Amino acid sequence: MRFRLSLPKLKRPGWLRWPKITLDLNQEADRRKLAFGCLGVFFIGILVVVSGYEGYRYTESAEFCGTACHPMAPQFDRYEASAHANVECAKCHIGPGASFFVKSKIDGARQVVAVLLDTYDRPIKSPVHDLRPAREICEQCHNPSTFRDNIIKSVVHYSSDEENTAITSTFILKMGGWEEYTGISEGIHWHITAPVYYIAADEQRQVILWVGVEQPDGSLKEYYSRDMLTMAQSNFVEEAFALGEVRRMDCIDCHNRTAHLIPPPDVVVDQALGAGKIARDLPYIRLKAVELLSPAYPTREAGFEAIEGLADFYRQKYPDVFRSRQKEVQAAVDELKEIFSQSQFPDMNLSWDTNPNNARHTPFPGCFRCHDDKHVSVDESGREVDSISVKCNLCHTVPIVGEGDETIVDAPVIAGAVPESHSDFRFTVEHRTVTEQQTEAECYQCHGKSFCSNEACHNLDHPEDMVFTHAEEYEQRGEQVCYTCHQNFVLCSRCHPGGIIENP
Repeated sequence: MRFRLSLPKLKRPGWLRWPKITLDLNQEADRRKLAFGCLGVFFIGILVVVSGYEGYRYTESAEFCGTACHPMAPQFDRYEASAHANVECAKCHIGPGASFFVKSKIDGARQVVAVLLDTYDRPIKSPVHDLRPAREICEQCHNPSTFRDNIIKSVVHYSSDEENTAITSTFILKMGGWEEYTGISEGIHWHITAPVYYIAADEQRQVILWVGVEQPDGSLKEYYSRDMLTMAQSNFVEEAFALGEVRRMDCIDCHNRTAHLIPPPDVVVDQALGAGKIARDLPYIRLKAVELLSPAYPTREAGFEAIEGLADFYRQKYPDVFRSRQKEVQAAVDELKEIFSQSQFPDMNLSWDTNPNNARHTPFPGCFRCHDDKHVSVDESGREVDSISVKCNLCHTVPIVGEGDETIVDAPVIAGAVPESHSDFRFTVEHRTVTEQQTEAECYQCHGKSFCSNEACHNLDHPEDMVFTHAEEYEQRGEQVCYTCHQNFVLCSRCHPGGIIENP
């Protein structure tokens, strides 16, 4: 059997002419050539498939997203420090399914062009508005619809006084969720089991104009920001639905920085003090460290230069401390530089305050975007009938707070119904009218005398004219103590609706 493989004769230069290939399967040598040729094609095909698959896997990896793409380097740094460091970026940003894979590759090509032309956003915009719903991503691993027990949380902060006094807050987080047996939905994760919809006024979803809570019959109970009460409410909501601006609340609305969180300066400095990376007994070290890390510096070098000024502070204000403890001061400077490198990225205009963290309610509104007692439901006549509660004890108990190293023993857990007077959380800040006789006869029955040693409240000794002098009191005591009970985004705005103007 004889085969001749040849191409049509075309007028080409000699070096472009295809060679004539003749195979005679009667010849053993030609049979071997054919066998080796087929085997080579087979292995080359396997190599192409494997390399293509490995290349695809690499483009889906966190390493590729974070190192091959320069603008994503800050997000990659924070991702590696997060609890999701072992979860590939594509798991959350793309998820399963061919349609989202294709969409992501199209978006990726657009981003490559932006990088090549140097037209990408600085910082990268957040939140990602076309991110898949958390029900299709987060809930592949997490199940917020399952009822969760309460958990005890203890947080250690440090005051900004000369001694950097430790402040320990202990409280119970009411995790909640949905319990199938009882049909009860409550606590923090109620927001997921009960469909909640909202309309935001800004790109970062910090100003909420409207909230709709789905009722058992499928209707929506609507709450409007007081600023919207003068508008044509039904037209406003209908238009938002038509434009696709109504969002159903899911995990990401609270846990929006879960894999890319940049902690605020006070939190990360408290952590460094607690871990002993910064000497806690250096005078005012907490105050100065937070002051140095708070501003947005134009360059990394400018930030380092400012931090090095910490040594000058001790040299001028505490010369004895500086002479005897230069090593501790220098160690504090080095640690602050390390913190700065992980929390500020000047080339991307990215720092701790660029992207709000909604899982807390300081220093950003977080929960208080809706739970501010300023989103109200009205009847047909326009009369207010209800509001989204600002009761803090819906999600956690009243914190037990102690200052310094003194041991505080709170009363044991109390079982039974809550007294009617305690049903509103405001009782914790409005019960000063309770007489000493009532305290002895009623309060101590549940709380015990040790409860009144709660440093956040009873030992502060508020002056009687506090309503007139609280500006001076705040300046002396600072937010560490005052905001434990008086949340800056709620109580201050009750009297200062136009905002708080800082002293020049």
